[in-house]
Amino acid sequence: MNAASHFGLLHEILVLDAHLKHPLEATNPKPLVRELVDTLLTTLRMEELGELQIYPATDLRAPGWSFIQPITTSHISGHYFEKPGRRPNIHMDIYSCCSVNWMKSIEIIHEYLNLADWRATFIDRQIEPDIPRHMLEIAGEGSRIFSEATLQAQALLTRVAAAKKKETVGATA
Repeated sequence: MNAASHFGLLHEILVLDAHLKHPLEATNPKPLVRELVDTLLTTLRMEELGELQIYPATDLRAPGWSFIQPITTSHISGHYFEKPGRRPNIHMDIYSCCSVNWMKSIEIIHEYLNLADWRATFIDRQIEPDIPRHMLEIAGEGSRIFSEATLQAQALLTRVAAAKKKETVGATA
């Protein structure tokens, strides 16, 4: 075997959807987001590729802001919004070609954003057919994890395909 057959990149992603206990600063989110991202970068040993970008939400039904931090191995992104009469929400993705410690990521995000209940999916993305994808469905509150279930890749793909088919059929009816 040559050296190339021993080399492989990790492709890991953490997708987090959470309610927050308290609203965040809506008019000047940069200091909070900068501190959160810097702590994630340091802890996960990731490096910036470009500047942190923060954009105000344009949909008045869910006012808030979005951010993206390009990193040398991909990105960290998020969207914060407040729907009137509901708890504030954050949706975040940490995608990297390096290892993503999802447990530590949840702890850090909670430290800065004060998470209420949340759900997350962690995926070890592999393209090689002989290497199964490792996927976890996780739920918790704050930094506590209440459930962690391994998802079967084929079952998930079947559910996604069925949902898309139903969506397509509904759109043409």
